Amino acid sequence: MPVDTERNLTEPWNAATILMMLMGCVVLTYIAWHTFQTAAFLHHATRVTGVVVDPAGHPRIRFSTADGVPVEFVQNGFISRPRGAAVPVAYDPHNPAMTAQAATFWANWGESLWLLPIGLGFTLLPLFGARARFRPGRY
Repeated sequence: MPVDTERNLTEPWNAATILMMLMGCVVLTYIAWHTFQTAAFLHHATRVTGVVVDPAGHPRIRFSTADGVPVEFVQNGFISRPRGAAVPVAYDPHNPAMTAQAATFWANWGESLWLLPIGLGFTLLPLFGARARFRPGRY
């Protein structure tokens, strides 16, 4: 019985695979940029303790700046606390209302960590033989 050795060979690179790797590189570049921006922000940010005012959906958090000015902001994800719970908050003292965010691990680093497997997968899987294909048909 003849052995079909051609099936055992890795398929050649194609445009879809190269596009997939480029998308992975774009995602990894965004992660690097976002991580740098977060680290720079946290290095210079002022930290206080806030309180969850409304936990529904994206929680609304209220805190007072170091100068005693009350500020309320909406945290866009990566935090789930009940009403009245204390939350660490980081903000830029020059613009607290626009820069305030919950200073928890997932609120600060969750976006980068969530995107990392996507960027690595799209970039590295083709190196291990995975290939993408454009298929004709309706899309």
